[in-house]
Amino acid sequence: MKELTYEQALKELEKTVETLESGEASLDDSIALFEKGIKLADYCNAKLNTAQQKFTELSSKNRGE
Repeated sequence: MKELTYEQALKELEKTVETLESGEASLDDSIALFEKGIKLADYCNAKLNTAQQKFTELSSKNRGE
Protein backbone atom coordinates (compact mmCIF):
# COMPACT_ATOMS: atom_id res chain seq x y z
CA MET A 1 0.00 0.00 0.00
CA LYS A 2 1.35 3.40 -0.91
CA GLU A 3 2.04 5.78 1.94
CA LEU A 4 -1.17 7.61 2.76
CA THR A 5 -2.00 10.05 5.47
CA TYR A 6 -4.49 8.84 8.04
CA GLU A 7 -7.11 11.15 6.56
CA GLN A 8 -6.55 9.85 3.02
CA ALA A 9 -6.75 6.24 4.15
CA LEU A 10 -9.91 6.89 6.15
CA LYS A 11 -11.56 8.62 3.20
CA GLU A 12 -10.66 5.70 0.94
CA LEU A 13 -11.99 3.26 3.54
CA GLU A 14 -15.27 5.18 3.73
CA LYS A 15 -15.64 5.04 -0.07
CA THR A 16 -14.90 1.32 -0.03
CA VAL A 17 -17.55 0.70 2.62
CA GLU A 18 -20.10 2.80 0.73
CA THR A 19 -19.48 0.77 -2.43
CA LEU A 20 -19.87 -2.50 -0.52
CA GLU A 21 -23.03 -1.30 1.21
CA SER A 22 -24.58 -0.24 -2.08
CA GLY A 23 -24.79 -3.88 -3.12
CA GLU A 24 -23.98 -3.01 -6.72
CA ALA A 25 -20.57 -4.73 -6.87
CA SER A 26 -20.23 -8.25 -8.19
CA LEU A 27 -19.23 -11.03 -5.81
CA ASP A 28 -15.62 -10.98 -7.00
CA ASP A 29 -15.46 -7.19 -6.75
CA SER A 30 -17.04 -7.33 -3.29
CA ILE A 31 -14.40 -9.78 -2.10
CA ALA A 32 -11.63 -7.53 -3.47
CA LEU A 33 -13.23 -4.48 -1.86
CA PHE A 34 -13.55 -6.31 1.45
CA GLU A 35 -9.85 -7.23 1.35
CA LYS A 36 -8.97 -3.63 0.52
CA GLY A 37 -11.15 -2.43 3.39
CA ILE A 38 -9.42 -4.74 5.85
CA LYS A 39 -6.01 -3.45 4.75
CA LEU A 40 -7.14 0.16 5.01
CA ALA A 41 -8.66 -0.41 8.46
CA ASP A 42 -5.44 -2.05 9.66
CA TYR A 43 -3.43 0.86 8.23
CA CYS A 44 -5.64 3.42 9.99
CA ASN A 45 -5.38 1.52 13.28
CA ALA A 46 -1.60 1.41 12.99
CA LYS A 47 -1.46 5.16 12.34
CA LEU A 48 -3.68 5.81 15.38
CA ASN A 49 -1.59 3.52 17.58
CA THR A 50 1.59 5.31 16.53
CA ALA A 51 0.04 8.70 17.25
CA GLN A 52 -1.16 7.50 20.66
CA GLN A 53 2.32 6.20 21.54
CA LYS A 54 3.91 9.51 20.55
CA PHE A 55 1.34 11.44 22.56
CA THR A 56 1.98 9.24 25.61
CA GLU A 57 5.76 9.68 25.27
CA LEU A 58 5.46 13.44 24.91
CA SER A 59 3.08 13.68 27.85
CA SER A 60 5.44 11.65 30.03
CA LYS A 61 8.43 13.81 29.07
CA ASN A 62 6.44 16.97 29.69
CA ARG A 63 5.55 15.81 33.22
CA GLY A 64 9.18 14.98 33.86
CA GLU A 65 8.71 11.22 34.08
